[in-house]
Amino acid sequence: MRPLLPVLIFAVGCHCSSGPVVPADDTGPDSDDTGTPPGELLVTTGWRLHETVESLVYVGWEQGQAGTAWVEYSFDDGEWHSSPPFEAAAGAHEQVLVGIPYYYDVDWRVLLEVDGEQHSADGETASAGSLPDGLPVGEVQVSEDALWEPTGGWLLSSIAGHTGSWNPGDYWTFIVDRQGRPVWASVAPDEEWTLFAQLSVDGSTILWDSSTYWQNWGSSGGVGTTIHRTHLDAEVEIIPADGIVHAFVELPDGTMAWGSEYHVDGTEALVELAPGADEVEVIWTCEDDYPGSPRAYCSSNGLYYQASTDSYLYSFWDESLVVELDGESGENLWYAGGARDGYAFDPEDSQFEFQHGVSYTDTGTLLLHSGGHGMGTVQMVREYEVDHDSQTLREVWNYGLAEDEQGGLNGDAWRLAGGNTLHTLGSGGMVKEIAPDGTVVWFLDFGGEYLMGRSTLFEDLWDLVQPRE
Repeated sequence: MRPLLPVLIFAVGCHCSSGPVVPADDTGPDSDDTGTPPGELLVTTGWRLHETVESLVYVGWEQGQAGTAWVEYSFDDGEWHSSPPFEAAAGAHEQVLVGIPYYYDVDWRVLLEVDGEQHSADGETASAGSLPDGLPVGEVQVSEDALWEPTGGWLLSSIAGHTGSWNPGDYWTFIVDRQGRPVWASVAPDEEWTLFAQLSVDGSTILWDSSTYWQNWGSSGGVGTTIHRTHLDAEVEIIPADGIVHAFVELPDGTMAWGSEYHVDGTEALVELAPGADEVEVIWTCEDDYPGSPRAYCSSNGLYYQASTDSYLYSFWDESLVVELDGESGENLWYAGGARDGYAFDPEDSQFEFQHGVSYTDTGTLLLHSGGHGMGTVQMVREYEVDHDSQTLREVWNYGLAEDEQGGLNGDAWRLAGGNTLHTLGSGGMVKEIAPDGTVVWFLDFGGEYLMGRSTLFEDLWDLVQPRE
């Protein structure tokens, strides 16, 4: 079995077979009309790699009868994985295999069930391609698998391909397994930035931003920024999203929303782009609605949409301010942080600073990453009960970081379904999963000042594969 090594090799998909290969259009006297050799119900026909993502391995076979088909495959000794079964007609078929780390060899076999009887055919060992040049690789420092989030088998995030905090260069969207091994990666074009990669609301695609804003520190207003919607094995669409400063979100109906410095002159606006629409709708602006110091300018770094209330949490780093606003009217519902007359904090010293990654948990508490922006503030996760009657944010939980784990910029925190918290330490190049008692149950460290964006733990890679036609 190939280990993950810090060197580059090149693997080329072969078209080798464990049995004779007969072209599908060969209908001579020595073959049946499916192309399967005489007397053969199931024959493998080789493998190939995806054109751009060389961790995706395609395997092929010919079958003489219709039946239920699937592929079993292994890249770790003694561990086998399975593709979802499907109803396969007689003839030629191909199946993509996912979750394979770059560099690894893959043993595989096709299984076919016909009339209650199971048949199998082994394929020649395949080899995933080399690790993409410039993709950073982390090392798992802590792994308590019995305490992991049960639905969190894979990590989706983004990372700069270079150290040095908020610097230009290549930005990668990637997926790793719980051993920290990359199994999928895509680089943004032309050194555009990716800071808020996420799963779509329905969980069937990856959404990743390709932003121009920070290439020239905002002087372009983010013109030309796009959001990519993609399966693991095929891009679905590219959505124009001029002006994205930092975060974007998808609404349940497919509408995209983001903070934009393009759609209102000299300031920032929260805008929505409905599916199929040519123009955005401006629903909130700093000039008209910002509750902090009087100004026409403000700068956001976080956005979260709460479907149950049709409202947004909108985070601004420049005054350490979080605002919740109504999604229909744009009205400010409440705010807290550095602005006067906002909600109080209990205790007083629990006030967040330079926060990122704001969200509501399933129990209605406010969760965020506090600290950063090179201001010497302590980076940590804070959780609050939002008491609207007393207009107070009451801290109910926090997690502090060790002194040597502090990062200068960015950060992200999300509550997982099982109660653990996923914490990404921005430019510290670290991701932690933290149990409610503060125990670190998983810790992925990239070993340097690599700027990371939003992170998500999710359950099943197969949900992200392009559906069969």
